[in-house]
Parts: sequence; structure tokens; C-alpha cells
Amino acid sequence: MSVPAAYLGVVLIWSTTPLAIKWSSEGTGFLFGVASRMLLGMLICLALIVLLNRRMRWYHGARLTYLVAGIGLWGAMTSVYWSAQFIPSGLISVLFGLNPVVTGLMAAIWLGERVLTPFRIAGLGLGLAGLSIVFAHSLETDADVALGIAGVLLLVHIHAATAVWIKRIGAGIPAPQTTTGARSSSPCPCS
Repeated sequence: MSVPAAYLGVVLIWSTTPLAIKWSSEGTGFLFGVASRMLLGMLICLALIVLLNRRMRWYHGARLTYLVAGIGLWGAMTSVYWSAQFIPSGLISVLFGLNPVVTGLMAAIWLGERVLTPFRIAGLGLGLAGLSIVFAHSLETDADVALGIAGVLLLVHIHAATAVWIKRIGAGIPAPQTTTGARSSSPCPCS
């Protein structure tokens, strides 16, 4: 896949996902939204595994990868669905934009990777400064907004930590199998 196509795909997915989360939770509660989304996702993933003639792997590293990916997926999605009750979907998207920063920091600490060069840190700093200027005046600060922001920041840290943990495991499981295994190894009591 080309880099521009991948970039466009990520932008489209992550700019519309918070809005879909908002819509799917209205009137039903956030746990129903999370559980139904994960069930639907698991069914689609299983169908893709069969259609692509892929096999699930079950050795120790694969099972550990599925478990960690499941913790990340369920923990992050539960946090974002809960947070969507308190803050607008656009703010969720912007706050999730911190994910590369947190992932880079965790990769530098846990994996010894040198992903945060001085130029990247300067670029991230400028981006964060711009976002804070844009949102500083439009954000109402009350207890609910603070809870929503805290929930999204929790989502970012769960997502980043489990991504780095999966890389540290190094089982080499392809993405379709990892995603399918993550959805089926639910640590969430709501499923």
C-alpha cells in the first residue's frame, strides 16, 4: 500500500470513528455500543480470515499477542465510548492525535528505539501548541469535560502501551489474525 493511501485511510478512519461512537452510544449506553461493535467486528474479522484463507496461530507467543491486543482493544474502546458521553467527537479525534507521541515515548523507554529525534520533538511541540491555541477558547471546562478528557488520555496510554508491548513480544502475527484474536480474547466483562 502506498504511503499517501495509508495516510488518507488513517485520517478517514480516525476522523469519523469518534462520531460513529457518539451515534452508536446514544440511547443505549456506552457498554452496549462497545460490546455490539466488538461483536460485529469479530464476525467481520472471522469472515475475512476464512475468505483470505488465513489460519489463526496458537503457539504461546501468538496467544500472548492476542491477549495483549485484546486488552488494548477493549480497554481503549471502552474508554473512548465512556468518554464520548462527556466531550464532542472532534475533541476525541484531536486528543487521540497524541497517540503517536505517547507511543514514541514508550517505544523509546521500553524498546530503546530512537524515534523521537530533535526535529520530530520540535514538530510535535509545534503541533501541540497549535492545537492548544485552537481549542483553548472553545473548550468549556467543567467536571464532565475533565472526565471525558481523562478517559481519552487513558485510551491513548492503553493503546500506546499495548502496541509497544505487542512489538516487544515479537510473535510476528499478521494484522488480520492479531485483530481477530484481540476481539475474541475479551478481557471485558461486558461481552
